[in-house]
Amino acid sequence: MYLLIDEKGRRYLVKGDKDVHTNYGVITADKLTEENTGKIVESHQGRKYNLIKPNILDYMEKAKRGPQAMTPKDCAIISGFTDIHTGSKVLEAGVGSGILSMYLANLIAPATLTSYEIRQDFAEIAEANFKKFGIENIEIKMKDIYTGIDEKELDLISLDLPEPWLVVEHAKAALKIGGYVSSYSPSIEQNKKFVDVLGEAFMHDTLETIQRDWDMEVVRPFSRMIAHTGFITIARLVKR
Repeated sequence: MYLLIDEKGRRYLVKGDKDVHTNYGVITADKLTEENTGKIVESHQGRKYNLIKPNILDYMEKAKRGPQAMTPKDCAIISGFTDIHTGSKVLEAGVGSGILSMYLANLIAPATLTSYEIRQDFAEIAEANFKKFGIENIEIKMKDIYTGIDEKELDLISLDLPEPWLVVEHAKAALKIGGYVSSYSPSIEQNKKFVDVLGEAFMHDTLETIQRDWDMEVVRPFSRMIAHTGFITIARLVKR
């Protein structure tokens, strides 16, 4: 796949197998090649586009949405506060559209991310996104995590569920010592119930992230920002 960026910063994620119709004219498929990556290509109107290879953030932005999708700022908090890296053993529950799934799978590759989901319609949306972007190291299991966790010695269990506190005992048994369980919830009361059942086996922190972008032409913040999206609790297993 390729990413086209026009002079106003608009981005077009394309396969490169057919002509692309944009706001500034048509870019023919013969220009969308590996040898042109990193170069300027022109539409039939003579408008210029940067042609680059997309990364996982581009895939996340262009993925099909179903349920409310997690934002990059929250994905980064989860990975940054849990030390997820190549080869980490990670399980998530509540795959939704698969946005966080793609982000985590990219970090731990070539290891496989295991995703539990109970809704077939969400699983189908996520699987379509994975297939579209060529992401192969994700396994979706149609399983209710409230009933238990099959995997053991996990580095991270990432939860995006209505009742994360019901998973704590299962997480305690499935995590390796020093591993993490994270819970992302829209309501602080959900996080409070989650924290209340963690007990002495876990160290934990709860936070939310607020993203404010700056206009560097006038050196002041934009009036609109990505404020509250959800609360995140990160808990680390220190004993059983």
